[in-house]
Amino acid sequence: MCPAFKSRVSHAISGLKITRQNFYDEIHTGVGTCASGGKLKLEMSFERNARAALLYFDLFDFPLTEEELYSFLPVKEHKEEFTLKLRKAGLRSSDGLYHLREGHEIASLRKTQQARAAKMLAAARFMGNLIRHFPFVRGVYLSGSLSKGVDSGDADIDFFIITAESRLWICRAILTMFKKIFFLNSKKFLCLNYFLSENHLEIPEKNVFTATELVTLQPLHNEELLRKLLAANEWIYNFYPNFKLKWETKRLRRSFVQKVFELPLSDGYTEKLDNKLMKYYRKLWAKRYRQFVREKREFLFRSTPYSSKVHPKDYQSIVLDAYEERLKTENLERLTRLDG
Repeated sequence: MCPAFKSRVSHAISGLKITRQNFYDEIHTGVGTCASGGKLKLEMSFERNARAALLYFDLFDFPLTEEELYSFLPVKEHKEEFTLKLRKAGLRSSDGLYHLREGHEIASLRKTQQARAAKMLAAARFMGNLIRHFPFVRGVYLSGSLSKGVDSGDADIDFFIITAESRLWICRAILTMFKKIFFLNSKKFLCLNYFLSENHLEIPEKNVFTATELVTLQPLHNEELLRKLLAANEWIYNFYPNFKLKWETKRLRRSFVQKVFELPLSDGYTEKLDNKLMKYYRKLWAKRYRQFVREKREFLFRSTPYSSKVHPKDYQSIVLDAYEERLKTENLERLTRLDG
């Protein structure tokens, strides 16, 4: 998540009492717990649904194209009906971009950020092609603000990486070492955002934030594995029922370089080494981030045999709380969380 966002939303949630809410599975006819509290039928007009979708991306100064608005609409719509309803709705638009703000500045801002992102996206593709040759890397995907095609000026290149089974921590350690040696531990061009192992692809946090990050992942290596990732997280369609994949699967071959590097690490001791590295990182983060209670630290620094994330700034909670507060302020309702 773009670091510039922190300063913009921190004031929005100051003094905010966080309430975890539970939702049921169905968006259109089911009964869920809305961000505004209470069990209500989730039956909203098209314009209110569209406003709820736009409101989320307004947190990031990100107006939506018609196609994006359709994909991020929180209720199921046929494309033809959506187009007709959109023409009749009283939504603001500028240069083909839909938003909630007066004026045209937000549309100009997105175009500026898209132009700025071009060089970073080229660097991301280069880094993704490099990372795919590292031992036990099975899939490389771009996440964060660049995966949406924008750069506010201080964006990192965030990578979501899927590894071979029982080799996740070895893979993470090698990539971390590479980053420290060649990038002096800078996250600008190599931010190791999230790791999953290839046979355990379900994400435990089921909310609109993680759903958005999953459906906007951009494949840099192994499109087929990304399809499996999304299939393992079908709950995303509770938030984005109109979402469809827009890229084709390419034939994949593991590189000769990767096979050579993996050969010395294919013996039986490797799984034990992976487990030792996981325990090492757990102790490291417990010592480095003592300000967090154990439960909070385990959430921010997930360390299991099948997953690893390091999110000390907890943008997920910041964004969710800010969004739910904005929904209440605007008197809008939609599913924001399926998890507790």
